[in-house]
Amino acid sequence: MGNKRLFVMIDDDIDDHEIFQMAIDELNEPLQCQFFADCESAITHFSENSASPPGYVFIDLRLPRIDSDQCLQELQKLKQFDHPLLVVYSSSIPEEFRNKLLQIGVDEFVEKTGSIQLLADRIQSLLTVD
Repeated sequence: MGNKRLFVMIDDDIDDHEIFQMAIDELNEPLQCQFFADCESAITHFSENSASPPGYVFIDLRLPRIDSDQCLQELQKLKQFDHPLLVVYSSSIPEEFRNKLLQIGVDEFVEKTGSIQLLADRIQSLLTVD
């Protein structure tokens, strides 16, 4: 697993970036976040040798241009993407997608919530997963 203190979020909704950051801040732990609005920018970043491998990647199910499953498969091919905990973070996660996503390496599913505290609690629970 990469840097267990580095969280990456790939989501085209900037509001979700802000909510996620607020939830991370609630944890009062030395955690870092990197945000990407699309898969292409994440792939470009993690293609660089200087990129720090994340410990956790939260990815929205619905991304522009490249779907989340294809995005994850492309990221997993990169050397700088050192087996992070992969989390699909989406408004709704249809059951038919779950099995497909599990097969390509998704570890967890988290549905978006309006509660920063609920999200913070869920993120806190993931910090203990290895």
